[in-house]
Amino acid sequence: MVSMKGKLGAAALVAGMAAAMQSAPAFSAMQTWDWSSSSNSFSSNNFGNSLSMTSSDGINLTVTGWSDTNDSGGDDEIESGRLIWAQSGSLGIQNRDEDTGSPNHSIDSITSDADGEFDMLLLQFDTAVSLSGIDLSWGVDGSASNRADISILAYDGTGSSSLNGETWSDIFSSNGGNYDSIGNYNNVGLSYYSVNAGEVESTAWLIGVYNPTFGDSLSAGNDGFKLDLIKTETSDGDQPPGEVPLPGSAPLLLLGLALLRGRLAARNKHS
Repeated sequence: MVSMKGKLGAAALVAGMAAAMQSAPAFSAMQTWDWSSSSNSFSSNNFGNSLSMTSSDGINLTVTGWSDTNDSGGDDEIESGRLIWAQSGSLGIQNRDEDTGSPNHSIDSITSDADGEFDMLLLQFDTAVSLSGIDLSWGVDGSASNRADISILAYDGTGSSSLNGETWSDIFSSNGGNYDSIGNYNNVGLSYYSVNAGEVESTAWLIGVYNPTFGDSLSAGNDGFKLDLIKTETSDGDQPPGEVPLPGSAPLLLLGLALLRGRLAARNKHS
């Protein structure tokens, strides 16, 4: 006879595996956003311009540039910048206090402003996506070339995702804002770089040079980069819980069932 303890132990194994599968994101598609001056165009050449794109599977993206260039009595306030082609296939930002020479035409924090100025791209999607990776075409980190320190944040879905007139401190969730830090990444080089290990999904993402407001203690105020592309993933949000197993988790479920069957057969043989 199979003991009740044996049955419960095997069943708990499969139940645990099933619970883990249900809690893990189920990504059904990946999008590569590879901008190019020959196939993409800005809404204008003025400050506050934008870049709009649609992926092959119908997801819409709008990109804008921002920097804390409005000097005030406290922290400098965020204003719109101007998106530019830092290279033919790479985005940069000209903020309101700089020209388009190097490194100013990159997404940078290199400035003579005593308060510092930190450029960031705001990427707004019409559906929640998980930002999975970025690719730089140029970078500088102090005296080092071909790398940069980068901060990435995700909108938490509450309140407003607007940046205009706010400060970087205001928008940070640790201070009551609506953007969570996904990571501060040190020495990102000029090859594809995976980010967002927690697979967070959001409709709005901030990608910019490292800003100490968002935590950690990397070197600040000396970074710049040109963004070549990003990759995102979307989850299969239409699948009801408990129905057909997710493609990536089906083998795991089958393995669990096989282990359960083998354990029960072994106990039957010796009972």
